Amino acid sequence: MVADIMLGYAHFAPATLVIKGVEGAIVGTLNKRLRGRFNKSLSSAIAVVVGGLEMVLGYFVYEQLVLGYPFALALAEIPFNLMQMSVGLIIAIPVVAAIQRAFPQLKS
Repeated sequence: MVADIMLGYAHFAPATLVIKGVEGAIVGTLNKRLRGRFNKSLSSAIAVVVGGLEMVLGYFVYEQLVLGYPFALALAEIPFNLMQMSVGLIIAIPVVAAIQRAFPQLKS
């Protein structure tokens, strides 16, 4: 949200606040529920992908309904949002594993 404002995309800030909040809630909840069924890395990956898909859909809907982007323009943004999700996945899983190793008291 701060990056949206600082980089001149303030019109995305309200959406980012809501979309990223919901994404975090989905990832956290789903990851916790999947831990008993899959190993930690797989459950984390599944949770990040599902949360990321919510982010992609959320920005698409926001661009269409609030910003009034033409369908083709909102559709053209999807690959960039998928890339954002992929980079988040690649970075988040090893970082979380490292943090949990360094601070075992954070594991639940």
